[in-house]
Amino acid sequence: MYPFCIYGAGIVAVSIYTALKTTYNCIPSAFLISERGANPLEIDGIPVKILTEWSTSNKEMMYLIAVPESHHAVIAGLLFEHKIDSEQIIFVGNKLENKIMGDFYSEMPLFMTVQQMLAIKKPVIEVFQAKSHVDHTLQNPVNIPNYVCPIQVGAELTDQLILDRRDNEGDNISLKNKNYCELTATYYAWKHSSADYKGICHYRRIFDISDQQIQRLIEKKSKWDVVLPYPSIHYPNISGQHSRYINESDWEAMCCALKETAPAYYEKFREIFSGPYFYNYNMLIARKEVYDDYCSFIFSVLERTEALTFPKGWERADRFAGYLGENLTTLYFMANRDKLKMVHAGKIWLT
Repeated sequence: MYPFCIYGAGIVAVSIYTALKTTYNCIPSAFLISERGANPLEIDGIPVKILTEWSTSNKEMMYLIAVPESHHAVIAGLLFEHKIDSEQIIFVGNKLENKIMGDFYSEMPLFMTVQQMLAIKKPVIEVFQAKSHVDHTLQNPVNIPNYVCPIQVGAELTDQLILDRRDNEGDNISLKNKNYCELTATYYAWKHSSADYKGICHYRRIFDISDQQIQRLIEKKSKWDVVLPYPSIHYPNISGQHSRYINESDWEAMCCALKETAPAYYEKFREIFSGPYFYNYNMLIARKEVYDDYCSFIFSVLERTEALTFPKGWERADRFAGYLGENLTTLYFMANRDKLKMVHAGKIWLT
């Protein structure tokens, strides 16, 4: 670091001096002024010298002009008169002053700079909309919110590429789409999305939440953990819901898998399924930590269920895993309703 002086002794000079000393450990040799006037004799133990009393013979000495920018030209003229070369002069104009002071205040815990505020990563949300090459054409399409990210599911099962985002990238279960349905997109989001909030909806079912509303939800991030569709209500309870879509042998296989892989949930299983509320459609939007924990639960149970079914789950194409997923979704969130801050929203059927 070359030796340097600060030209000025007012608030600009003192501010620049403090910032340079604190942030960069750079101490000037002196403060220079044009005339004594009301200027102090020293600042923080460093002498304040009148320019005419200062030796300018040291050609390595740098001169930082730290006065209001409107006075820079006059001060430079004085320095030139005293045989100081232009290469030795640094003008602390608005941009340089702001850079120096920004670096200084960014280290101060009680102050936040605009740059720091802008550098704070905004929460990112990705809600994947599962779409397939075999989907029926919608007769009444609607505008999909911007936060919804369409993804092609079952992409590994076809040569038809309908979307840039596909569920057969990296770690995936795309080949199981005929069994798992939209859950192959759920799995993809678990393994590949690093968004702060993640979620799943369908080509025919989306949340009744606008872009403006999702942003307001994100602003209230400490107030919720998961958004779920309003649960359907069953009489007298949901214990028989599975019989509409799931073979009893597959149901028993899931119960065995649940007992093996998640005994704590198995203990709550009968209590929850004696209640009236059921979460259909495998739809949710959740904080990353909640979403990932939910996925770890349901996919470990489903993977073990596949091995316990006959014929084996991976040998079939009857959507059984997707239907079981709705039951496991219900179990997970009802079992954790005292731990999670859950909010609910309507859904829109697309036709």
